Amino acid sequence: MSRYTGSSTNPYVVTFDGAMKELARVLDSLLEPLCLSETSCSGACFGMSGISSEAEQENVISFLRSYQKEREIPFPLTLTTEAEISLMASLEQEHGILVISGTGSNTYGITRSGERYRAGGWGHILGDEGSGYQIALLSLKSIIKSHEGILPPTIMSERIMNAYGFKEMTDLKAYVYRPAIGKSEIASFARFCIEAAKDGDPAALGILREQAIEIAETASALIRRHPELEETDVVCTGSIFKHSGVFLETFREALANRFPRLSFPEAKHDYTPAHGASLLAKKRYSDTACT
Repeated sequence: MSRYTGSSTNPYVVTFDGAMKELARVLDSLLEPLCLSETSCSGACFGMSGISSEAEQENVISFLRSYQKEREIPFPLTLTTEAEISLMASLEQEHGILVISGTGSNTYGITRSGERYRAGGWGHILGDEGSGYQIALLSLKSIIKSHEGILPPTIMSERIMNAYGFKEMTDLKAYVYRPAIGKSEIASFARFCIEAAKDGDPAALGILREQAIEIAETASALIRRHPELEETDVVCTGSIFKHSGVFLETFREALANRFPRLSFPEAKHDYTPAHGASLLAKKRYSDTACT
């Protein structure tokens, strides 16, 4: 087995050239031990974020063909989405609905015939409803309003102040507006909302329930695009679903009330999307496929 972890290959995060450079580096690191052991690659599956349009897919495939020609390592390949490999990882099937709530949020639907649908995924400025970023942002705004006397006190205030060593609320403002603070740093504040909700904090509970309903709205819009999606499996993945029972339960209840024929199966395995890509490659090519 060959395994390697690299950086982002999302062109909207690191530019297309940067993404392809990193993809080549990851492939070199993965394929080198296989070549040294004279093990052939029967096929590869690439499940990539930020690659959705036909033009984007064609550009990546063109790059991969050039890579293969330059390295003289020919193998068939499949380029698909993070949704397909995540569904394969969770349910060992390529169809169903995938709802992601992590730092960002997104929803995908894939029918049995392979039709693909997507809703959400507009990023933290234009969308990302029900994401860790939005939950964190609402939590920070909540403690500011609590500080101003607009909202009642919340235990999130003291916990955030203590965790970051802030002496005054203005210290929080100074931290948040630092140039180096980006999306992931803001999203990390979501954990205080999740923990406070477990302790019954009304503000935290309200934020989680509100955002769970928001992402249920997005998923509902997706489901209405094809009749088959109204009675399929729904997989909930990402750190917010994983760590917040309130968020998960509120989301499932909101969606089930609208589409009662949906099912919410538990994952068969605790596989990562990378495992899902491996399973998909194995299914499509051979028992010795690489990912």
